[in-house]
Amino acid sequence: MAPLSRFILVPAIAACISAMPAGAQQLNLLAATCADFSGMSETDRSQLSLWLAGYFAGGAQRPEIDLGRVAAAPAALSELCAKTPQAPLISAESRAVFMPATPAP
Repeated sequence: MAPLSRFILVPAIAACISAMPAGAQQLNLLAATCADFSGMSETDRSQLSLWLAGYFAGGAQRPEIDLGRVAAAPAALSELCAKTPQAPLISAESRAVFMPATPAP
């Protein structure tokens, strides 16, 4: 993982962890589905949306996060997940919620 992506992800992960109550459940985000997201509290969906924004930005090696997209993401992901509850949470469709499509060269 590039140093820049660690810079983005570490604060987002720390924020999520610090907000978790003691004994909180663990969620493997690579195996998480839309149903998992839909079953979360509003606060957890917002925190996970921030983490996902950092995850996708880090993967694309982009140093910026669009805060407007992050704020709108829980509602957009909920809409996406209502259509396909068993879809993986980390996917091209969910990535599009946070990042614009990359134009072809």
